[in-house]
Amino acid sequence: MDTDGKRDGLATARFGRRSFLTMAAAAGAAAFLASHGAAVAEAIAGSGKKVLWLRGAGCGGCTASLLNGGDPDVLTALQSAGAELAYHEELMAQQGIFFDGSPANTDQYNANLRRDVVIAEGNFVLVVEGAIPNGPDGSGLYCSTGGVTLKDLFASAAPKADAILAAGTCAAFGGVSAAARSVTDARGLGFAGSSRFKGIMSELGLKKDFVNVPGCPAHPDWLLLTLADLISGRPIETDDYRRPTAFFGEPVHTSCPRRGYYDTGARDDAFAGGRCLYNVGCKGPLGFADCAARRWNGGTSLCPMAGGPCIACTEPGFPDAFSPFFARLESREIFSGLDVDTGAKVILGAAVLGAGVHAVKRLAIGEHGRDEEPGHEKEKGKRGL
Repeated sequence: MDTDGKRDGLATARFGRRSFLTMAAAAGAAAFLASHGAAVAEAIAGSGKKVLWLRGAGCGGCTASLLNGGDPDVLTALQSAGAELAYHEELMAQQGIFFDGSPANTDQYNANLRRDVVIAEGNFVLVVEGAIPNGPDGSGLYCSTGGVTLKDLFASAAPKADAILAAGTCAAFGGVSAAARSVTDARGLGFAGSSRFKGIMSELGLKKDFVNVPGCPAHPDWLLLTLADLISGRPIETDDYRRPTAFFGEPVHTSCPRRGYYDTGARDDAFAGGRCLYNVGCKGPLGFADCAARRWNGGTSLCPMAGGPCIACTEPGFPDAFSPFFARLESREIFSGLDVDTGAKVILGAAVLGAGVHAVKRLAIGEHGRDEEPGHEKEKGKRGL
């Protein structure tokens, strides 16, 4: 690292791409970007990569979350890095224009034509926000834009994408859009709940690598730094659910500001008490994310700090597996008389009787019966994208 130039009397750091990525992984993203926001551009400059953002079944909360990112904001970061947000129907001023049933004008003014041009040219990162409905009867007609179903759009874009990112829990696992056996048959890109063989990619017969950045919504740091990795082509280490382990490696409970109260048995039985929220439904021991260390709203708070229990919104079973949100789930038996409360204690005891944290967590939310492809071996470690 060297320095070049001055800003407000301070030397501005210059980083190579590897230096930036190494330091970003070691530091909290919000703090790192606040201190070295200008280095983000230099780290991934000149990629010329486009970002194609498709919207599916969902509330749009992940886009709102991304736009709430701080130093740098997402558009500044992408533009400075030489990457282009080429298509995002929620943010584009241009609209789809049709005349006598056919797209009119040029791709400069017609969003649908612009999308098609981006797909045809390639060299883009595909981001999908929201689940992809498969219904009715496999047609995908429950979600379409410009007369084309999202399922078909994804089928045409995914094979040409350099990398694929599922933004938010709906895109990753189905999420709220697939809750309570939704008639839309909404699915995540690579997963439907915890099943890796019922996602829309399996439905379409697509075999492409992808990264899940779940959350309801996903944290802007998670999205921005994962995009930076995908644009740069850096391998991303992921867990069994294709989530970056840098963000989803430990339970929220591990670093929760109220953790001390749990350890001493000081738990609230009603809200606004200020102690551990486990008795009023906190799923922090079962939800894997670095929310407690990273925090939200400019690094100022997180759900338990604001008085709300963690509802494990980054997990494959969300929301059904963690409902009701404000009640303990200890009555749910997971196997051989072991209930969720006991399972949580095993997690907090760090591998009692040799049970791994992720294994017990999967049991605790009912994933022990998930379907697996015959002869399938779990993929772990670094995956090149």
